[in-house]
Amino acid sequence: MVRRILNFQAAQAKVTGQAEIMEPLQQKTHVKVKLGQILPALTDALLSQRAWVEDFEDDQIEVSKDLYEVIQAYERMRNAA
Repeated sequence: MVRRILNFQAAQAKVTGQAEIMEPLQQKTHVKVKLGQILPALTDALLSQRAWVEDFEDDQIEVSKDLYEVIQAYERMRNAA
């Protein structure tokens, strides 16, 4: 799933026969994805202790308030056990 997201631009360039060159200020630096699209790859990377995960551990992500509350509740329950 992640590979498909990462290779989209390359595939698009192959389809059109040319690569669009964008100015640095026009390039998108963020994408919106569903958690379900990236969670399997992230889970595998964490369990496999992939070094690249640490490269992004200081990056901020945006999650819905209700998901954040569920995660906090889960952490409290896990720590109480």
